[in-house]
Amino acid sequence: MITRVVGVTFKSEEYGVNRQSVIKKLSGRENIFIRREPHNKHDPHAVAVLLRRKKRPFKLGYLKSEIAFLMSDLWEDYKFKARIHEIRSGDEDLDKPYGLSIRVTKKRKHHGEAS
Repeated sequence: MITRVVGVTFKSEEYGVNRQSVIKKLSGRENIFIRREPHNKHDPHAVAVLLRRKKRPFKLGYLKSEIAFLMSDLWEDYKFKARIHEIRSGDEDLDKPYGLSIRVTKKRKHHGEAS
């Protein structure tokens, strides 16, 4: 499935950095992953999209809530992989934000494999 990442215009809570400044520097070859956030105060089904970094991951945004909700029942049986599909260029002068789409694939877990 290919989907747009939402929340890309907000500031990262962890780093205090605008996500736009990170997204506009992406090449598309970066290692990303998705992770559930069951304790998210806005959405218990939230799925964050994260950029893998040496120290700690950087949250680029989230999957749309409708998609996260549909995926919520699948986490026990499937492993999900994500990769960057498209980086849409922005224009700060025109107040047009950078955008990000990812491709998410799933693979059935082997019996007894951890979530």
